[in-house]
Amino acid sequence: MTAERRETVLTFGVIVALLGMLLWPERGYVPIWDGNVYANCVVDAATMHGFDLNSLRCAGHPSYGWAAILTLSQLSSPGDTAMLLLVNAMLGVLALVSFRAIAAVLFPGDGHARPLNVLTVACALHPVLLSTLLQVNVDFGVYVFFLAMYAALVHDRYGWAAVAGTFLVFSKETGAFAAGALVAVDVGRRLLVPAFRGMSLRARLARVAPIWPAVLPVMLFGLYVVWWSAGANAPPAIWKHDWNTSTADGFRFFDLADPIFVSYAAGIFVLGFSWVVSAIIAGDALVGGYRFVRRRVPRVLAGADPSLVVSLAVLTLVLTYVLTAFRTWSNVRYFAVLYPLYLLLAYAALVRLRVSLAGRVGIGVVLVGLFGLGAVRSVDPVSKAVYGTFSIGDREMYTMASITGEVSGPGRDELVYNLEFTGFHHLQNALFRELRIGDSTWVAIPRSVRWHLWSQLDARTRRRTLQRTDVIVPRYTDEIDLQASPNRPADVVFLEFSNHEYGDHALESLTRRYYREAGIARIHLNGHLLVAHHLVLRALP
Repeated sequence: MTAERRETVLTFGVIVALLGMLLWPERGYVPIWDGNVYANCVVDAATMHGFDLNSLRCAGHPSYGWAAILTLSQLSSPGDTAMLLLVNAMLGVLALVSFRAIAAVLFPGDGHARPLNVLTVACALHPVLLSTLLQVNVDFGVYVFFLAMYAALVHDRYGWAAVAGTFLVFSKETGAFAAGALVAVDVGRRLLVPAFRGMSLRARLARVAPIWPAVLPVMLFGLYVVWWSAGANAPPAIWKHDWNTSTADGFRFFDLADPIFVSYAAGIFVLGFSWVVSAIIAGDALVGGYRFVRRRVPRVLAGADPSLVVSLAVLTLVLTYVLTAFRTWSNVRYFAVLYPLYLLLAYAALVRLRVSLAGRVGIGVVLVGLFGLGAVRSVDPVSKAVYGTFSIGDREMYTMASITGEVSGPGRDELVYNLEFTGFHHLQNALFRELRIGDSTWVAIPRSVRWHLWSQLDARTRRRTLQRTDVIVPRYTDEIDLQASPNRPADVVFLEFSNHEYGDHALESLTRRYYREAGIARIHLNGHLLVAHHLVLRALP
C-alpha cells in the first residue's frame, strides 16, 4: 500500500470517528416533522404492509429503492431508531467514498491527494449533509446514490453506474433528473473531449457506446411513470403540490426575484459557512473574467483532467438551475446533492488560482473547522445577517422562514440545517419523563407547530419511540380542537415550543375563557427551552 493510499484510509478512519462522535448522542432520535412521515413509512412497511409498491412509496414519492434499504433495517426490530441511524451513516460513508473517488479522477496529478482528503472530511462535516443524514428523508437517498453513480461513471464502471442509478431514480423524482443529467453530461464530454478531435462521428459514438447500461435506470423510471399513470384511481406518479394540477405547475424557470428562489440561493450559497466556498468560486470567476477581457492566456489546471472539471461545472449549473426552478418550501435538504459539487468546484478554483499545496490544505482545514462548528451551533455571522435569529432558550437558531414568510414563525422542516433541531425531540423526552405522562394525559400545542411533532412513548421509559408494541399514546391535541370540543378535558399540559408562530395567541385563546393556569414547568436542555403550562378547566356559567 502506497503512502497516499494509507493516508486516504486513515482519513476515512478519522471521518468514521467524527461521525460516531457527533451522531452517537442522537442514536435515540425519533424523527419529527417530515422525517417522522418517512420514518413511519419504512417502519410500517416492515411491520404491517411488507415490500410492495404502495408501502415503499413514501409521502407520495416513488421511493422504492431508498425505502427498501431502510425497511430491511427494521425487519428484525421494528422502530429501532439506532438501526435507522446506523444504516444512514453507512450510506453516508458510501457517499463520501464516492466523493473521494470522483475527486481522484478529476485531480489525478501529484500533490492533490492530501488536500482532497481534507476536503472529504469537510464534506463529511457539512452541516446540511449531517442534518440530512440524521433526519430520515428521501433527499438523502438522492445525495448518496447520485455520488455513487457519478463515481461509477468517471471510473468507467457502467454496470455499477446502472445499479446506483436504479437506486437513485427510485429514491425521489429529482433522482431521475439527476441521473439523466449525469449521463447526458458524461456523453457530451466523451463526444467533445479534445482527445477525440480528428475522429469521425461514427468513431466517437463507438467510444461512447459502452455507457449504455447507465441509461437503463432513466428508461426504467420512464416506463414506471407510464405504467403507474395508466392505473385506475392511482395517485400521480410524480409528486406535486396539493394546490397544483400537475407537477409542471410548480416550476418557475424565469422568476429569479421570487422570495422562494432567494431563499433557495441563500440556502445553497450562504448557509452554515457555505459562503466561504462561494467566495472561493466567485474569486476565481472574477480573475477568469478579468483575464478574458484582457485577452490573457487561459490558466492551466495543473494535475487535473480539464474535460472532467468542465463537465462538473456544467452538471452543477444544470442541477442548480432545475432544482431551484421547482418552488416549494425552504427545506435545504432538497439541495443536498449540490453541496459536494460546489466543494469540488471550489477546489478547482484554488488550483486555477495557483494556491500552493500548503495553502490548499490550510483552506481545507479551515472548512473542516467551520463546518464542524456550524454543524452543532448556529454561529455563522453571515447566516445570522441573512436570515435573522430566534431564541431557542439559551441559544439562537437561524430564522429560516424569514425570507419567504412561508410559515408564520421561524420554520419547521426549514430548521433541519444543522444538528440543533434535534432539541425539539430531546425536550419532549425530558418533559414526558419528568411529568410521567400517561396515555390518559392530554397534551396540547399550537396547531401552527403540530405537524408530525408527536409520537408514541415507550411505556417504561416515557421516551419517544417508533416502536409499535409496549407503548402509550398521550391524548395529543391543539388549541383549535380543544375550543371546538364539547367535552373538554379537566387537565391539559400545554407546551410552548420556541418555533411557535409570531403573535401566537393559542394559549391565550384557551385561558381567556375555558381554562385557568395552575402551574408552569420549564425544561432547559442543551441550550433549548420548553415551557409547559398546566391548564385546569374552569367552571363555565
